[in-house]
Amino acid sequence: MIEDFESFLRRFEEANTAFINGDPSLWMPLVSHSEQTSIFGGFGGHEVGFSQIGPRYEWASSQFRDSGAKVEFEYLEKHVGADTAYTVAIERCTVHHITQPEPVPHVLRATMVFRAEAGEWKITHRHADPLNPKASPSGP
Repeated sequence: MIEDFESFLRRFEEANTAFINGDPSLWMPLVSHSEQTSIFGGFGGHEVGFSQIGPRYEWASSQFRDSGAKVEFEYLEKHVGADTAYTVAIERCTVHHITQPEPVPHVLRATMVFRAEAGEWKITHRHADPLNPKASPSGP
């Protein structure tokens, strides 16, 4: 039997909040160890396979200072199937990057894909990037 997806999302949200406070320890157990797992991260780039993703998540979390920040989630879409699920969300918080003297707003548009593995939901893809204002393409 697969874990209830809404219960999993509460754990995911708690892990996401810890992550942006420099602590990936709740996040890492939620990530699939499959080599088909992927990330298009909020700091750019992309990785495929847990052998690349694990270190990437560790590095990304280390870019944040513990500031007591809490992520607020606005789910625009959620879908749960027999063994796969996805969410489309806006993640909002104020974070303290290790390279900046003061906290800054951190608003991401995030698409997550999850897969049931051994009865538990696991993160199999994350695409997160800054939510920017709508703008027309600029020409030369």
